[in-house]
Amino acid sequence: MILFIFEGASYEPPLYEGIKSLFFPKSNDQVLCSFCSSIYTFYKRLKDEFDGFADVVDVLKTELAKTDPHNELFKYKSADFESVYLFFDYDFYRDDLEVKNTQIKELLEYFNEETEYGRLFISYPMIESIQYTRELPDNDFHSYTIKRDESVGKKFKKEAKRFCHYKGYAFLKDIQNWMHIVRQNVFKANDLTKESLSWPLDKDDVKQEAVFEAQLQKYVIPNDEVAILNAFPMFLYYYFPAEKFSENK
Repeated sequence: MILFIFEGASYEPPLYEGIKSLFFPKSNDQVLCSFCSSIYTFYKRLKDEFDGFADVVDVLKTELAKTDPHNELFKYKSADFESVYLFFDYDFYRDDLEVKNTQIKELLEYFNEETEYGRLFISYPMIESIQYTRELPDNDFHSYTIKRDESVGKKFKKEAKRFCHYKGYAFLKDIQNWMHIVRQNVFKANDLTKESLSWPLDKDDVKQEAVFEAQLQKYVIPNDEVAILNAFPMFLYYYFPAEKFSENK
């Protein structure tokens, strides 16, 4: 079984269901659940009295008992999942940013292997960045950034919708569009970490820890902005052989 943990319940699950229909059409071994709060609240819920991290499935069940007591997750225990993937937003408009950056670093270090505790993927500034594109392929995608005060909740959601060449979400149901989305996100991540707008030489070159550190050093700290990236195309690149997203496909 594979467990997918999303930050939100309204946007991420339907978006992933579309991805699943395109990339995992025959898979029946996936469980989806939503934490329904920020990555910083997730961090606090995971922390136990010994200053370590509690079991992520137990934490989720505690939260779901309040909001979704019939969730499929209650049928399983941690040992039932061979892989765990987590998807959260980088909410850098919040206070105490230095403390929160430290928390995210700790989470990325901990959730760095899907067959152990899980593998965390982060969207910058939030999941709606999947819409932040002109007509695909968008050759300018690598240059898109957003200021901290413009990345706030509904403000960024409206901007992403306005900016997007496509109306609605139908364009996300086309596998060729996803090929472009994966390529432009991965190229941008490699440009962030290796200053090369190209395929990474190694997948570790664009691992989430490296991308986050590059975001801090190149955008967040010096310019109070962040380079727009999305977690889902980075997950797809990580999960499948890079050749799957070749220009010749």
